[in-house]
Amino acid sequence: MTYLKNQKGYALLLTLGIIVILAVLGTGLMTLTSNGATRNEVRQDITRSSDLTQKGIDLVTTQVNTELNSFLGENGQPRTLFITRLELILNKYLCEGDSSLPVTGSTGTHKACILSYTDTISPDNITNPLRKLVTFKSIGESGDSNRELISKIEIGAATAPEALRYAIGTNIDTKDGLSPGEGNLIMHGGSEITGDIKVDGNIVTSSNGYAYLGGDQWIPSLAPSAKPIEGAKTSRLFLGKNAYTFDTPNGSYANHVIKSDFNTSPYKLKTNISDLFRSGAAPVLVSRQPVQSPIAISQQKTNFEYSGSSSGVTTLNAGSEYTLTGKNLPNSKIFINHDFTGKLCQSTNWWGQCQSWSNTQKIVGDTGTYTFNGVNTFQQVATKGNLKLIDTDITFKNGLFVNGDLSIGNNSTSYKHEQYSDVVLDGPMYINGNLTIKGADLQSNALIYVNGEVSIQHSRINGKVLNSGKQGSLIVLSKGNIKISNNSVNEPIASYIKGFFYSEQDFEMYGVGSNINIDGGISARKITLNAIRGRAQETSFSGSYKISGRNDYFEGVTAQANSNSRLQVTYDAEIIQTYSDLKQQEPVIYAVEPPIEQERIVNTVPESTPIISGPEAEKAKEEAEKEAEKAEEEAEKEKEKAEKEAEKAKEKAEKEKEKKEKKDDDDDDDDDDDD
Repeated sequence: MTYLKNQKGYALLLTLGIIVILAVLGTGLMTLTSNGATRNEVRQDITRSSDLTQKGIDLVTTQVNTELNSFLGENGQPRTLFITRLELILNKYLCEGDSSLPVTGSTGTHKACILSYTDTISPDNITNPLRKLVTFKSIGESGDSNRELISKIEIGAATAPEALRYAIGTNIDTKDGLSPGEGNLIMHGGSEITGDIKVDGNIVTSSNGYAYLGGDQWIPSLAPSAKPIEGAKTSRLFLGKNAYTFDTPNGSYANHVIKSDFNTSPYKLKTNISDLFRSGAAPVLVSRQPVQSPIAISQQKTNFEYSGSSSGVTTLNAGSEYTLTGKNLPNSKIFINHDFTGKLCQSTNWWGQCQSWSNTQKIVGDTGTYTFNGVNTFQQVATKGNLKLIDTDITFKNGLFVNGDLSIGNNSTSYKHEQYSDVVLDGPMYINGNLTIKGADLQSNALIYVNGEVSIQHSRINGKVLNSGKQGSLIVLSKGNIKISNNSVNEPIASYIKGFFYSEQDFEMYGVGSNINIDGGISARKITLNAIRGRAQETSFSGSYKISGRNDYFEGVTAQANSNSRLQVTYDAEIIQTYSDLKQQEPVIYAVEPPIEQERIVNTVPESTPIISGPEAEKAKEEAEKEAEKAEEEAEKEKEKAEKEAEKAKEKAEKEKEKKEKKDDDDDDDDDDDD
């Protein structure tokens, strides 16, 4: 006979066991949840306090720049006054007295001040008092979290305009109305650009190069190429308007390059930027709105110009030859004139030779064409006449002013640089007329403002080797057109120009017969580049393309694919430093630059701790980190304790169950015996 086991009391015992387990687990879970909520609140406080430290620094840097801009106004301020005002403004925010009063907001409180500041130092170890490296300190307080931010930020005079940040850049300036073709970049043939390209207008390319050889000549070539600078993945194209291609224009070259509307034949609108460049050599397209960032050129005149009667000026007599040689006057402010006894030419023949002379007389004046040669050093020089630099090594520490034209070189038309005049040039300059560089083997570390036009022909231009071992550059900023042509014509080795060229008008450069490499950059309202790849000769060679009726031969298209471009522009990142070093020599400051952060350190500080730094801040940081570690350890211990309690409760329930089952078995045995 089978008997049912006695289950009395077991369900109650099991229920009590489960309740105990759930209670223990619940207590542990509540502890973990509470600890988690506390940690979340702490993290939120930490995030808020970190944000508040940045707000504190942003507030002070914005205020400093606002005060500097207000001081400069539209007309700028003298260099010495700017330095004084910059230091006065920074001193207002030093960590003393009430300079770091707290600012309270909805998420907490922040307070910031300046620990210290020093003049910036360039990589060439040149001190720049116009810019300061400022050490800011800011504390953000939110809940129980206090964060301290130590940030080193550059503040002061502007270093370089946006135009100097691209290998090629075209600009639109609507202040005086749009000129024909303004903002356009036109590239004919196989030019090669290394670096970023900015085009405020349209970009137009052709696979044919152009040269004027007895008329408009279009020479078969390849599309242009764009390459990234070293360390970059791609070259970038910042495009304001549209992209077009064409083969040859319907009309003349002159009418083609001033077009603004390309929505007619033979121009083709392209949406894929790769269609405009050589296969595998296209930049990445970045759309953008035009940024108007003109460079003040005319305004610079007053910074350089003075007369012979100006205070502190020494008059230097150029004599009857109008020539100055070997003048070492590094601390002198010079005005050039001529004062001699002689005769004046009264008439010339067709060749410019003097036919008749005046009687002997005293001749005094300050106009004419003066010449420098030999080694010369000046603090500053000004002339009301024209100036020639031939076979000279010359330095103008604080500037040169030429009211007329400046000519550099011996005017040679040779394609051999051995025939050129050796010129070494250093310093900032303002030329009220035109600048001509012709027949010059030039080494330059110069910033030249030009009110007229610029022409560079039959020349080679390298950077002057500076005391630091680095090379300087030639930076030309012109209100008129810039044209670079006839350099290394038909030569296999390119003329090298280390420089940056900016024009408020048009820039035009040739690399068809010419062979030229620019290490620097170009910026203008409109830029036209004419180029091919490979050889250019006056005699035929295998596979060459011949200009009809002329002895001009150029590399065939097939061979151009494996040949170097005859027009190359490579962006030089050091151009901005060169500009900055030369710019700080000018006597008037016109603009400040947005703050640039160089270094930051974030520290944790105890609640309600006043602004501290150095060893005290490090100690506070260490203590806060120890407290955080301790809290984490305690949370882990609570978790382990809850798990152990739950395990004990489970084991206890299992034992009770086994004990009950054993008792039931004994009761069953008693029943059988009874049966």
